[in-house]
Amino acid sequence: MLARSQQMHGHILELLNGVGFHGAPRSQVAAGMCMVALEHAEGLRSLIALTLANSAVGLMRVQFEALVRAAWVLYAASETAVVKLSSPLTLDSEKAARNLPGVSEMLEALRKGTGNPGEGMPTGAYEMFAHFKDVTWSAMNSFVHGGIHPLRRLEEGFPLPLALQILRNSNGLVTMTGMLLAVLTSNSLIASAMSRVQPDFSDCLPDLQERRSAA
Repeated sequence: MLARSQQMHGHILELLNGVGFHGAPRSQVAAGMCMVALEHAEGLRSLIALTLANSAVGLMRVQFEALVRAAWVLYAASETAVVKLSSPLTLDSEKAARNLPGVSEMLEALRKGTGNPGEGMPTGAYEMFAHFKDVTWSAMNSFVHGGIHPLRRLEEGFPLPLALQILRNSNGLVTMTGMLLAVLTSNSLIASAMSRVQPDFSDCLPDLQERRSAA
């Protein structure tokens, strides 16, 4: 599963190799945040390989948050917010960026923008985000904030099926990140090729029925 996950990640990067993104600050910030999400996914796989699954779950939460931030920047953020995220890092810019919305606020902004062709986030993509948060958020927060989940897993062991599901869920976020990056290229050929990643790597992604329930 780890080998296939890495192969899928590499394939997505190959599809994007040498391709530029729109030069507007909004697109550049969204693309940069997508790359942060992909880095978190790579870190998660490394932690799983080291049997550090408790830490891996924490990375899945920040992977998800980085992806939601990327989508929010592209589809819903104000110009002021984009400026805050694209400014050089200084004490002042750090303070200015502290009041950016959290995941729930970003998802609500994305929800309000769905159904606007050419403007808002596609409804199916938003519903996948919302479904992922509904299913995983409470447990992920427990791992991040030192709750009951990591303590029980440490004492009772981390079941292999659960570790594999974490890996599958992270891979699902990777495919969504790839699709968002494909959108940012404005290249329909890349978007078409990226849409084939899910069926080609279905063996290391969440079950098809689970994906349909969120589509």
